Amino acid sequence: MSNQFIKFSSLILNIAKISHIEIQPNKYLIHIIDNKVDGFFLFSSGYITSNKDKPMEICKETYPTDYHILTKWIDKIN
Repeated sequence: MSNQFIKFSSLILNIAKISHIEIQPNKYLIHIIDNKVDGFFLFSSGYITSNKDKPMEICKETYPTDYHILTKWIDKIN
């Protein structure tokens, strides 16, 4: 059974909430699945929108330990 969480230095992340990870030079951008939805309806018309939060940024220079943890986790996928 695979681990359902990634343990960072100050955060434990449920991998089921990850939408996708952008791999950029010396950093990762973790996009989380957003369950927040807003909307407005009046007499059968309106709109629904989801709130897009900024992705989590794991930078090699700023967070070297977390960058290494995520790199090892990604390498296990391949």
